[in-house]
Amino acid sequence: MKQAKLILLSLTIISLLSAYWMSSDNSEKPVDSSVEDQEKGQIEVQSALTKKSGNKNSDERFSYLKQLSIENQEAFNRFTSERNLQELYKFAPEDMVLVYLYCISIGDPGLIYEITYNGGYLPNKDKFREDYFDYAMIHDSEIAMHYRYLDSIKVEESTAEENQVTVLVTVGLESLTHSLALGLQKEDQTWKLDIYHSIKEYKNKALKSKDLID
Repeated sequence: MKQAKLILLSLTIISLLSAYWMSSDNSEKPVDSSVEDQEKGQIEVQSALTKKSGNKNSDERFSYLKQLSIENQEAFNRFTSERNLQELYKFAPEDMVLVYLYCISIGDPGLIYEITYNGGYLPNKDKFREDYFDYAMIHDSEIAMHYRYLDSIKVEESTAEENQVTVLVTVGLESLTHSLALGLQKEDQTWKLDIYHSIKEYKNKALKSKDLID
């Protein structure tokens, strides 16, 4: 009799444990499903962001040079190695402004000198380099940073002449719009930036400020 009771008790305990385990398994299933849904949602969001950015590498930095056509990029690269202005003969004024913005963004006064309009008043390369480093480089680097991701770049047709134009570079943010006007003149069959007068202005202001401090 005692043995029968023990067997019955054992069966009851096993039945209770089985019911508990089944209940435990069922309560965990929604949690697993929720985790799967969250992971799936994260993957879908990441996929959407990737498609929106056009699979562009987020670490890729803006470059003024890459705004040129592939043909002009290759021509400019040849120019940087050979310093032959013939490579720039076919560049439009807008292209030369992009080249200029690229040159100031990398801080290369040697290249800037080559594409600067002379007009009989440009100093030698060493003096130009010295003045540029001392008085213009910081200002120019701010311009290069400010006008990256430009909205438009075009010749101001109302003031354009055969060998002299002004190019407007425009950048916008929300309701704000800023424009940069750069003059160019044709020299040696190449559109060159008429900018040395600006460097002289920076220099004069700096020297006046120094005199006031002294």
